[in-house]
Amino acid sequence: MPHIRLWNRRRWLGFTLIELLVVIAIIAILIGLLLPAVQKVRQAAARMQSSNNLKQLGIAVHNCNDTQGVLPPMVGYFPQTTNAGNGVANSVGNTRGTVQYFLLPFIEQENAQKGMAANHPDSWWCGYGIKTYVSPTDPTNPSSAPLDSGSPRYGTSYAPNEWVFNVGASNVGSNNLSGNTVPKAGIPRTFIDGTSNTIIFAEKYAECGGSKSSVADFYWGETGGTCDRLGSPGGQGSTPGFYSLAPPQNAPSPINGCNPCLLQAPTSGGIQVGLGDGSVRTVSTSISTTTWAAAVQPNDGVPLGSDW
Repeated sequence: MPHIRLWNRRRWLGFTLIELLVVIAIIAILIGLLLPAVQKVRQAAARMQSSNNLKQLGIAVHNCNDTQGVLPPMVGYFPQTTNAGNGVANSVGNTRGTVQYFLLPFIEQENAQKGMAANHPDSWWCGYGIKTYVSPTDPTNPSSAPLDSGSPRYGTSYAPNEWVFNVGASNVGSNNLSGNTVPKAGIPRTFIDGTSNTIIFAEKYAECGGSKSSVADFYWGETGGTCDRLGSPGGQGSTPGFYSLAPPQNAPSPINGCNPCLLQAPTSGGIQVGLGDGSVRTVSTSISTTTWAAAVQPNDGVPLGSDW
């Protein structure tokens, strides 16, 4: 009898095949339930990082304005409006660049700006990946390698508002909105509608339509070869900005259906924008054209609608 009891006890120390399959099935079900939750947490973290990047850009814009008294142009020289000369061909003061290039010292990237200036008379040759200029929500995230290995040029997931920065563009007649000599952009001077009602930066795919798009800090960029500066058709490329008053696209495929002349919301939850007062908010891509256009233009006098 003792021998039989010992055998029975040893028998119950293991699991049957059916029991193992049941346990595996339960684990698989739990994983299936947890994955969506984990994915949502990761997406929320990515959106938070993108929001922080836009916040940093907003602070940089204000610090630049406070330091120089004016905002940089979309493309040009800054803080002066022409090449300062002084016998130094490649230097920060004599390098023609974009908004992103001129904001580098204000996001603790002054060494990158100096490095670019030392290698080229304009910021086209920008072999520096700038983390603040890349959104983890961007499906074309260009943080790992240059978009164009020939130059090389890294990408950006954020576009400055040409209606804001082109007020002070240095090339009168081609770089500003009216074609006339206008005062340089400044905070709050040229924000007639109020800084809290005006978008200065917004999310945008780094690559759109299967072609190289805007890059972080360069002279002429590329947005699929269909948009020139100020939104006009042309093959000269575009600064990494946006000009169209049409609402953003809602998470389009980067290859099919992506319009490089528009902004792209990287997630279906809406597009994040940085405002002139330094705040960041998420805007639905179903926003009306009237309200969106009012938020883009700093001095149109149109109040924001209830869908803002």
